[in-house]
Order: sequence, then C-alpha cells, then structure tokens
Amino acid sequence: MKQKNTYLTGPFKDIEITIERKSVKRIRLKVFPDGVVKLSAPLRTSDEWINDYLSSKTKWIEKSLNYFKDTEANEFETIIHSGVSTRILGRQKRIIVNEGKSYKIEQKGDCVFIQSPATGDEQALQKQFERWWQKQSRAYFLLVIERLCPIVAKHGIGKPAIQVRKMKTLWGSCSRKHGKINLNYYLYKASPPCIDYVVLHELTHFLYPKHNKDFYEFLTVHMPDWKERKRILDHEIVKGLAY
Repeated sequence: MKQKNTYLTGPFKDIEITIERKSVKRIRLKVFPDGVVKLSAPLRTSDEWINDYLSSKTKWIEKSLNYFKDTEANEFETIIHSGVSTRILGRQKRIIVNEGKSYKIEQKGDCVFIQSPATGDEQALQKQFERWWQKQSRAYFLLVIERLCPIVAKHGIGKPAIQVRKMKTLWGSCSRKHGKINLNYYLYKASPPCIDYVVLHELTHFLYPKHNKDFYEFLTVHMPDWKERKRILDHEIVKGLAY
C-alpha cells in the first residue's frame, strides 16, 4: 500500500487529504467527524485522475466538514442537546430534543428524537440518553450473538451471557469461567460488520483463550475479511481503543 498527503484549497484553508493506493476495485472517499479526509484508490490510479476527482468533490468535502463542525460530532462522548450528532450502527444521527410531559426517545431516519419534561437539565438528558443507548445496544448485541453463536456451538460452546459497559481500552472481553462476554458501550457506534467481528472474536476465545495461530486460523475461516473490519474499528470509530 502506498500513501501520501495532498491538499485542497477552500473555506477550511488547506484541506489535508490522505491518499492510499491499495488493492481495492473502486475509489472511496471518506470524511470523518474529527476532520480527517481519506481517499482510497486502486493501485494503478494516476495522480492526474485523483486530482481531478478530488477537485470535483471539493464542495461535498466542505459540506461534510461543515456538518461535523455544526453538529459538534464527537465519536467518544456526546453532550446531549439539540443539534449535536452521534453515530449509531455506523451512521451519523442528529439529535433533536423536544419538551414533553413524558420521557421518550425514538429514531426516525437520520435523527434521534428525545422527548423530556426537563429539557433544560443537561445531566437529566444525559442519563436518559445513556439508559436508552444501553438498552438499544444490548438488544442489538444479543441478536448478533444469537446469529453467530452456532459457529462455536458445534464445538460444544454454549451461548454466553453479555454485559454492556463503558471500557476505555477494549472493544470487548470474555470470561470463559463465567460464560460471559463484555461488550463496549461505544461499540454500538460501529457498523454491523464491525460489531460482528468483535462478537466472533470473543466467541472464538471460548475455544482458544490466547491470540495464537489456532485462534487466528479459526477466525479467518469463519470471517476471511476480519482484518479489514478490525482496521475500520481501529481508525474510523473510536480512536485509542486497542483490539
């Protein structure tokens, strides 16, 4: 893989873009909430073609950067008030807070609507949102475990219990002794394929406790693209978590 940086001139002064040439079939351009812009291109793509392509996408890049700036997008913690955004299952969602007589949260399209009789109390809104997030993420993770557990069940491994909690250094962990998997609260931000990777990773540990050759061979057989899913987790969801 070859990598270099280039710049576009615009309202954000010089926009730095990281260009990676690698074994992909099509070009991919991404703008991240922290302002990082990356372009992946097939190995033989010429500099001239890339420069023309980026020039054609300047307005889209600026629009995306403005969106993240306006919504104060943050991939680790979200301070809850109208207009901020968060990521759920890999998609950016705008949060809208409305006053109401009862406490209620629901997703509609690209928005999360929070109804609360205490819209001026940031701490109450935060707790309401976190309770909802905990419930939503746990329900989703249970479905993933239900779907992937048969992979290890044929080797005599039973379906584990799960616990969702905030972790600063790991996406997940498991206790073979207690038959339990711990999943990171923030993993619900990741796309479904990445969540599948973390769950299968932990399920595999019930067969192979260590990250040895047998562990990775089993993981590769059942998820050949696990390295790409791991890369996305490492660089695109929450930076600073090791896995």
